[in-house]
Amino acid sequence: AARHCEGRWIATGGGGYSVTDVVPRSWSHLIAIAAGRPVPLRTAVPEDWRTYVADKFGVDTPGLMGDDVELWWRSWEVGFDPNDAVDRTVMATRKAVFPLHGLDPWFD
Repeated sequence: AARHCEGRWIATGGGGYSVTDVVPRSWSHLIAIAAGRPVPLRTAVPEDWRTYVADKFGVDTPGLMGDDVELWWRSWEVGFDPNDAVDRTVMATRKAVFPLHGLDPWFD
């Protein structure tokens, strides 16, 4: 946002993620980035939070602010699965919207 949109951006939430581990970490990262102070992924999750979640919900939470996995990206052109309902929906949306903006639905 700082580089391409003069610091302006919109934050939206999604759904289907875990309220005890994904939500707090992702929103913490979002707020930190908005404040200009990103949190390194290897930062420990505060022990007070982990204890609270364990006591209140009976589940363990991650020990780090990231998942400690190698991040990778695959292009849509290579990754599209025509047998997957979500991928078909994404492609239908891309085909409907991208050309309106002069974009190729197959190109990332």
